[in-house]
Amino acid sequence: MNTHTRRPGLGGIGRGVTAAAVGLALTLGLALSGTPASASASASATTTAPATCSQVSAGDSDGLEVAYWKQVEDGPLCEAEFTTGALYTPRGPGAPLIDPVRKPVRVRVLLPADYDPAGGYEVLYLLHGGAADHLQWSSGVDLATTVRESGFGGIVVMPEGGKVGFYSDWTGHTTGNFAPLWETFHIRQLVPWVDAHLATSGRRAVAGMSMGGYGALKYAAQYPELFDAVGSFSGGTDIRRADHQAIVNQGTTAYGARFWWHGSGTDLGNYWKYLLPGNPGALERTELVFGPRSTWASFNPAQVVEDDPAVYRSYAGRLKLYTGRSEDPYEWNEAFDGALDARSVPHGYCTGPGGHDFGTWAPALEHFLRFLDGPDSAAVCPAADDWRAGP
Repeated sequence: MNTHTRRPGLGGIGRGVTAAAVGLALTLGLALSGTPASASASASATTTAPATCSQVSAGDSDGLEVAYWKQVEDGPLCEAEFTTGALYTPRGPGAPLIDPVRKPVRVRVLLPADYDPAGGYEVLYLLHGGAADHLQWSSGVDLATTVRESGFGGIVVMPEGGKVGFYSDWTGHTTGNFAPLWETFHIRQLVPWVDAHLATSGRRAVAGMSMGGYGALKYAAQYPELFDAVGSFSGGTDIRRADHQAIVNQGTTAYGARFWWHGSGTDLGNYWKYLLPGNPGALERTELVFGPRSTWASFNPAQVVEDDPAVYRSYAGRLKLYTGRSEDPYEWNEAFDGALDARSVPHGYCTGPGGHDFGTWAPALEHFLRFLDGPDSAAVCPAADDWRAGP
């Protein structure tokens, strides 16, 4: 019996474990990086002029202080800059060695072209991959055109997630005595902020590429009361794997807790302060990001399927996996698809001929946006370039 009840809003959060570029990605073997409007918007929407970001009253709330909210492209594509105590938080044997500890963090938001502040829109949280940032999706594809042609009438939110943040509240700390809390920022601050300031319906989906695909599966497992659909594009599936831990190890060695410009550019002299201390092995570094291995079962996707498949069953088939057959994550996703099948978890699985890049992620995104309207709203898999359903 499905015991996981969906509820709009943040009530009931508690499943989460709070201790929890493509060029670089290819060298690691897995890129770290990398509804129709009538259903999403209020039937009373009457806006005729093109929507603008100025229609949103963006103010401080939910632990986020707004430095700016502005339009960066037509679409309308908006950008917010926040400061939050989650990025970074003091942790370690001494005082933080960066000042201030709170660093600005940016989020991009694509509003529907006919956005009505009195409407009610589904929200897609679209997560970026490793070695990348909040700009990856809006710079990697023609996002406004992709969303429009898919028929998706909702809001797309693209948050910063750290160069190798892995959508986790890090349990370890950097040499500079601070740590990023990405899960706190996304789930406990950004989601309620979006609901407070944008015209949302309470329906949410989460999807992402590579590291972001892992993040989507992780958040979907931890917070089934928040999300109604999940999409993973070339995502990681099991941090118990030695090859996945090697990616976490190499990524944190290269970037540490950096995000956006922090730890580089004008901050370059402080770069070492963003790195994890010492030279631990791959498992030890993975535990500094996610917490002790004994805690992983509640959020690591493969373990969730093994130990509590009802969590993913609660999505009632609105769980979609995409991968290129010419990329390393193909093997991981094949195994994950098999585990879902073995435990009778309804889901979709599509493979394409491409690699770990936008040749795979662009058609996956367009198809997932069509899929959000319901099981019968799109073909089983993307139609182009020899995509096919998994076994």
